[in-house]
Amino acid sequence: MRNIFVFVILAAALASCVSKEKLVARGWKFKDANLGVAKDSANGAFLEMARQQMITNLTISMDMDSSYSIRQLKEGTVIRGKWWFSADKKHIFFKTDHGLNQADILMLNSKTLVYTITDKAGQVAKMTFVPTEPKGSK
Repeated sequence: MRNIFVFVILAAALASCVSKEKLVARGWKFKDANLGVAKDSANGAFLEMARQQMITNLTISMDMDSSYSIRQLKEGTVIRGKWWFSADKKHIFFKTDHGLNQADILMLNSKTLVYTITDKAGQVAKMTFVPTEPKGSK
């Protein structure tokens, strides 16, 4: 009986050890974005327009080789770069020709990726992603 108990505990521990790299390496689409606090109504309208544009027009594909691509669906443009985790796996870094960004991971599992990112002006944006559906899944 003791051996069965040890086996069940060991199996449960191994099943929960899916690496963060394997969890993040997939296609993601924006579910929601909180782009910060608007200073006035014009900024508020701009932030809402940008949020809607991100939700309907952008996907991110992150690969196990640490490459990633952001696709703007309507325009057909692609931004490519590299991603990696901090040693403690609490931050993810994104590097392109435009620079380096650090995101603070709030949640990462097989169904959701949530992180915050701070721009150069100190404005914090919270991004929520869900996996893209595999082709032919509907």
